[in-house]
This record gives sequence, C-alpha cells and structure tokens, in this order.
Amino acid sequence: MTQRIRGAVIVLAAIAIAVGVTACMNWFTGVETPTLLLGEVTIIGDRGEILLSAKNMPGGGLASLAVVLGGIAYESDKVSDVSVEGLLGFIVVAQEFDSNDGGFLLAHSCSGLLDGAFAKIVFTATGDPALANFTVTGADISMEDDNGNAIAFDLGTGIEFYAK
Repeated sequence: MTQRIRGAVIVLAAIAIAVGVTACMNWFTGVETPTLLLGEVTIIGDRGEILLSAKNMPGGGLASLAVVLGGIAYESDKVSDVSVEGLLGFIVVAQEFDSNDGGFLLAHSCSGLLDGAFAKIVFTATGDPALANFTVTGADISMEDDNGNAIAFDLGTGIEFYAK
C-alpha cells in the first residue's frame, strides 16, 4: 500500500512540476502580442489630445511608426489645427494634416521603446468637443523595431498606457 501512495505522490509531483514549467513558458498565459494603443480623446478647454502608446514591442523596441496620408480621419467642423508631438526621444520626421485627415512619420532618436507613451496627437476642438471623433485603422499604420524589421501588431483603443 505504501508503494502505491509513494507512486501516486511521485505522479502528482511530476504533474505539478510540468504545470509550473509550462506556465513559466507562457503556454497557458499566451505570448503577449505587440500592441499600439490609442488613448481616449482628452479635451481641456479647447485643446484636445490623444496619447499614443506601445506595449510589448519586440526586437529592441519600437523605433519608427508611420501613418499614411489620410490614415487618420476626423470631422473638420469639430477638429482643427491637428499636429503630432513626439515623446520619450521620438521625433516627428514628417507630418501633414488638412481639414479632414492626415498622416505622419515618427522615429526614435537613438533606440527603440518596449513599452510606454511615445507621442500625442494634439488639436483644437471646435463645435461640440465631446464629439471630436478620430478614425484610424491598423492597415494605415506601419511600425518597425530597432533592427529595422516590420512589427505585426494589434490596435487597441480607449486605453492610456504609461511606462512603469
């Protein structure tokens, strides 16, 4: 009888170790997908902004981001004077915004960013600022890591992410 108990204990211990190892290897928790997060529209007075953040960037981190011209759309009767500002070492290489849409190119000045806020879109809110809707799709955005490789990513919205 004691050999059966000893055998059962060994089998249970082996199962516990296997479960622990697989959890450490992200088999149960899943691999985190790189994500571009677009924060909610924040308006104070007539100035509005949208925070852009990166999460789980691979290969040395996010080094550049491009939004094609027309890749960001907005309503001209509610939004004007749109521009983008780089944060945490990201610089604006190019930007063009007109009355209804725009695009831009950002690059990091010396290395990549793994997680954190890296830019913000700023604008003047006109009309009803609560309706300052911006539209963007992942297909209009491309990102590269610090090694020059394209980053496949998910697009998240309504979340503001700050580095720890």
